[in-house]
Amino acid sequence: MVRVGEFFLARDDESALRVGPRRSHDFPAVPCDGIYPDDAVLQWEAELTGTESTLRDLVPMANDGFAVFAVSEPLCTALAATGRDLLVATARAWAETASEPDDEISLDSAVDLLERVSALAGSRTEKHLNLYCWYFAP
Repeated sequence: MVRVGEFFLARDDESALRVGPRRSHDFPAVPCDGIYPDDAVLQWEAELTGTESTLRDLVPMANDGFAVFAVSEPLCTALAATGRDLLVATARAWAETASEPDDEISLDSAVDLLERVSALAGSRTEKHLNLYCWYFAP
């Protein structure tokens, strides 16, 4: 189970590599504790764009349980442009697909997370930053 994680904005890959558990940073961020964000973004992208990109890992998951990946441009664009009704529908589809107890998320939590990540994605262009995610799943 994922213990901690967050979606965050950073200038570039090098900057993004400085995040992680017990590493403080001042990047705009949204916590995503308790989910597998790599699985989530693939499903969000499929729901919002009709396609599914391959994750671009900066730090691939290894035996230490730590990973960092970049969120795809198509998903960032879709999240920034999507209205609340489609975000709620996407959150509902995501919450309903939980197949394992560790993957479960309530509809309210799914909507809240998607809305906050959507706002983060929307602010990335004006700030000239990219959207990334790190998580720790020991």
